[in-house]
Amino acid sequence: MSNVIEFNYGSFLVDSSNQKWTFSQALKSIIPTFGTVWNASVHDKTPLKERLRLEALNVLSTHINDESNIIRLIRLARIEGISDLRVMLPYSLDEEQINYILANTHTTISQKGEGIDLLIIHLKEKE
Repeated sequence: MSNVIEFNYGSFLVDSSNQKWTFSQALKSIIPTFGTVWNASVHDKTPLKERLRLEALNVLSTHINDESNIIRLIRLARIEGISDLRVMLPYSLDEEQINYILANTHTTISQKGEGIDLLIIHLKEKE
């Protein structure tokens, strides 16, 4: 894995609030692996960053907490072979939220505030 991808979580929140869901999209949000397997079977020449954004629109949900969405995003990134995510957030996550993500993923995480909050996630190789 050697890909670094930026993901704008604020844009995801806006885009997903404008999206009308189909039955399969609702199923993918409830069972994220269903969406991943479904999408893996139809990989095309879509650039990796755009593919991750489109998969995220199908798997992440504004109806669950940010930590769970970021965990799902990390799982999608791992499947796509992404080694590092730079997630732009509209607000900072607190220490408890970051610890929850760390406890449920094999990653290292740092957070920076550069006008917009930035979560830097390194996906560790599984042992």
